[in-house]
Amino acid sequence: MKRLATIFFASFIVNVSAQEVAFNKFYKTNKDKSTFSINLSASLAGSFLDNEDDGDIMNVIKKSSDFKLMIFNNEDHTISKDFNKFKRKNNLKTLVRVKDKDSKAELYFIKKNNYIREIIIRANSDDDKLVLFGLKTKITKDELSAMMSSSDINISSN
Repeated sequence: MKRLATIFFASFIVNVSAQEVAFNKFYKTNKDKSTFSINLSASLAGSFLDNEDDGDIMNVIKKSSDFKLMIFNNEDHTISKDFNKFKRKNNLKTLVRVKDKDSKAELYFIKKNNYIREIIIRANSDDDKLVLFGLKTKITKDELSAMMSSSDINISSN
């Protein structure tokens, strides 16, 4: 019985640690290099938004469980290189890429079992700042597409 309980407990620990989200690993590894970092729960992040005006964002927050924000001074591009390695290693899929002059933003996701399990946003500008925002979620591509298409955000080029 002790042996069975030990095997069960060891199996449980391995499964729990294997479920750690990919961006959480990047967050932990690079937290000390960031100029600002914060980890928020979904309930705390949702308290900053108005339910009526931010319906699309609230839908994502309701289906999310963890938010991580990191801001880096990326003058030597070390963090960009580290993130690119992380992106390749974790097979991040690019959903959206936007570029305007020297600034750009990219939206990546990790899909598992027909669900988008993580969304990671990377934004940087010509002043060598790099912002990374990651969230753990459980939505389908169709749900994300519907949220994006129903959004009233207009993207235009000058």
